[in-house]
Amino acid sequence: MGNPVWAIKHFVRFTNKRGLTHLDVEGLLGKVGPRRVRVLPCFTTDETTRILAAIDTTTAHGKRDYAMVALALSTGLRGVDIVALRRDAIDWHRDEIRLVQTKTSAELTLPLSVLAGNAIADWLLNGRPDSAALEVFVRLKAPFVKLTGPTGALLMARWLDKAGISHRPWDGKTFHALRRTTGTRLIESGVELELTAQILGHGRVESSRRYIALAVTSLRDCCLPLDGWACTREGLR
Repeated sequence: MGNPVWAIKHFVRFTNKRGLTHLDVEGLLGKVGPRRVRVLPCFTTDETTRILAAIDTTTAHGKRDYAMVALALSTGLRGVDIVALRRDAIDWHRDEIRLVQTKTSAELTLPLSVLAGNAIADWLLNGRPDSAALEVFVRLKAPFVKLTGPTGALLMARWLDKAGISHRPWDGKTFHALRRTTGTRLIESGVELELTAQILGHGRVESSRRYIALAVTSLRDCCLPLDGWACTREGLR
């Protein structure tokens, strides 16, 4: 909206100067309306359970994918940070992960859950090929280097169908939806917005507000009753 508003302001200033109009353009267009952001969906608890259950952890592919999904669900890390996660970022004694976020360049320390920790250990010990790469997750075909390209999209495409979860292009059921799921679960559990922003590594609290719209159960608790509003239209009674 910035460019059209800038052009309109200059045009109206020109017409005011010529005496053609007498509009207070600064007052009328002093504040541009906020851009509407479409809130993409998250996964339900049943769907996340089905996704994890559908991943075949008897294969190296499955061990790696299961560890990545479990890590995303337990920490809310972005896919780019999971792909770039180094082995020395995991403190096994403290059960913590310490990393510098790719998007914000800010340091972040998160607890390593039992589920994610066991999954990563299983991948490192029983699935990961012998590789000098510093990253936790690597390719399974030579060269055994860090993951690149649309890793998250390929992973979700591989297991959503097996989990029986319907999806279509641009429906939001992507690897990033795992992060949205974590954010929504935090809000639903009563975690304050500021703490949710810290856990998710958001630079601004406003970035975490979108997850309130996905916490449907909590929103229902906030709804005002309509008992005092009488319906006067016969067809709507």
